Amino acid sequence: MNTPQQQIQTLLSELEHEMKRLDLRSKKRPTDQALASEQPFCYDTLVFGDWLQWVFVPRIQLVLARDLSLSAKSDIAPLAEVWLKERGLEEESLRLVDIIRTLDRQLSIYVGFSVDGAVQ
Repeated sequence: MNTPQQQIQTLLSELEHEMKRLDLRSKKRPTDQALASEQPFCYDTLVFGDWLQWVFVPRIQLVLARDLSLSAKSDIAPLAEVWLKERGLEEESLRLVDIIRTLDRQLSIYVGFSVDGAVQ
C-alpha cells in the first residue's frame, strides 16, 4: 500500500501530465516578482494554471520532501473548474478536475498533521 506521501506525489505527477496533455503548461517561468505575490493563488500576477505549475506543485513537493505539516485545507478544484470553463475546456478537462479534487481530499486529510500522520 502506498504511503500518503506516495499517493500525493502520484497525484502531482498525474496533474502535471494532464496539464501537459491539455497544453496548459507554460514553457516560460514567471518572474520572481510575479511568483512572490502575497495574494491568494497569486491571482494578481498569474493565471491559475501558472499558479498550479509554478507555485502549488513545487510547494507540495517541498512539503513532502521535508515532511512538513500542511497548514490549511485544500479546496482548489472549484477554481480549476472556473478557469477551465473560461478557457472553453470543460469537457476535455474532466480528468484534470478529477485529479485536482482527489488532491484536495488527500491534502485536506492531513491538515494539522505532518505527512507521516504525527499530530503537530
